[in-house]
Amino acid sequence: MAAVFAVLLATSTAAVLAQETISVECVKRTPAAAAPPRPLVPLRSIAGSKERIKEKDADKPAKLVCADDEVPTLGNVRPESTAPPPGLMKGNPLLRPQSTVQPQSEGLSAKYFRFEDVYQKKRSSRSAAKPPPAPPAACSGACYYYASSGARRSADGAGMAITVHRPGYTNNAGAGHTLVELSVQGGPSDGHIAEVGWIVSTDMHHDADPHIFVFHWINWNGTCYNGCGWQQVSNKYYPGQNISSLIGKEVYIGYVFYNGNWWAWFDDQWIGYFPGSLWQNSFTKSTLMQWFGEVATTNGAPKNIQMGDGLLPPPPTAARITTLCDVDAKSWICAIRDQQVLAPPTAPAFYDIARVGFGSARYGGPGQ
Repeated sequence: MAAVFAVLLATSTAAVLAQETISVECVKRTPAAAAPPRPLVPLRSIAGSKERIKEKDADKPAKLVCADDEVPTLGNVRPESTAPPPGLMKGNPLLRPQSTVQPQSEGLSAKYFRFEDVYQKKRSSRSAAKPPPAPPAACSGACYYYASSGARRSADGAGMAITVHRPGYTNNAGAGHTLVELSVQGGPSDGHIAEVGWIVSTDMHHDADPHIFVFHWINWNGTCYNGCGWQQVSNKYYPGQNISSLIGKEVYIGYVFYNGNWWAWFDDQWIGYFPGSLWQNSFTKSTLMQWFGEVATTNGAPKNIQMGDGLLPPPPTAARITTLCDVDAKSWICAIRDQQVLAPPTAPAFYDIARVGFGSARYGGPGQ
């Protein structure tokens, strides 16, 4: 039987958050669902392993944004923050290219691929496996580019550690974004989805800094960023928040289904949740999880848009995602199993992903 080793991940951050370039209003905390009682501890499941993830040194925590009885809410955010330009919102590695939607065939929806179509086989680095249809050179709507890993498993959520970066982003050739995220998916055809990560987009914010985001889908129908039912609980971190002061720092993010709701974790606390009622209480398990980088552009090619820290993997200078894990709520652990599969990248000359260790990968790239 494989031994299980407890691995504590960092729960403190060295920086005080930078002053926002958008206004934040503190409002009285309204009655909300009770938060999970404690953080999820990532566990490593591997026979004979002596490897540990070192605890980071405790340091001065980020300051609270609001008082104890208040929560932050965004003020004068540009409209693109909640309603991106037509044809450009949020992608997923399983979505078909928007301008080449095909009729149903072989049981597949016209909107998405099966997991097995995208994640064709386990690969340790760059692969010559034939990728799914790539985004076209010119787009009538939006083009999406991915460096993704995923796993098919029934769980109560998922987690990962990510480093915060400021990838280069220029929108002079059309709107877009660059991000890294975790998605937990379930329901019919994996179309019920909750996401959390950080994003860079001057089309959504007043700057080119990384910002926390959350998003969710209902039956493969995208909703909006940082709202559409989101319930804010933390008075320290919130969706839309500028986290440029965390650049170079590693944070732990994740979701767990707890008491009927999908709770999101960021760095050292539960920040809020999507109520299970948004999915009519039919999304209670994640049957698929994905950890990935994403670039979106309306320009047809990712000009002047980097992913991660702008470097192609696998060298150790490329951006890293670690402790890719799935949640067992009964045991209250997030198990790192190293069963993630890497998808062939949609544009390997621009962006890629490579396995670099147990439950870990490096991703990113310079764009065109």
